[in-house]
Amino acid sequence: MTRLPPEARAALEALGISRYGLVAVGELVFEAAFREACASNQCGRYGTNWACPPGVGAPDALAARARGFRCGLVLQTVWPIEDAFDFEGMLAAGERHNALFRKAVGQVAPLLAAGGATLALSAGACGVCPSCTYPEGAPCRFPERALASLEAYGIDVARLLEAAGLAYRNGADTVSYVGLLLF
Repeated sequence: MTRLPPEARAALEALGISRYGLVAVGELVFEAAFREACASNQCGRYGTNWACPPGVGAPDALAARARGFRCGLVLQTVWPIEDAFDFEGMLAAGERHNALFRKAVGQVAPLLAAGGATLALSAGACGVCPSCTYPEGAPCRFPERALASLEAYGIDVARLLEAAGLAYRNGADTVSYVGLLLF
């Protein structure tokens, strides 16, 4: 697929998403360093949920799963923040991004996958449940809604954006988030 169908473009634009692009799955770059960054636990979510390492799965298995699709829709949102130290603003923007990304996936996935499988990856740790069943041994309550991050899969986001024709930096006092819908 080299172009997004008009009904998919219209759905994204109705949601206010104007930054998007298509990539062939062969353009995805998997780097162990991104997955290893998760293990440093800077976000505090490592080992706490099914969508983050190590619960999300082994890096090679995740890369193989992603490579099982043929195309990806890259969605980017850009949010204003007070300044480069506005951590609360960044977190709030990440939550808004994931909520918007979920809506976009719900509307666009059926148009792109024609009943086939999809895989949605976004920014940060999954936040569907207030408390995850991991590592208690019980399975994920909502596997169809859980979002793993691009980094958990080891995907190089800068190179993903480049392949999709999108900018990595989008101006001073902004924060950008990225989601990927594989189909």
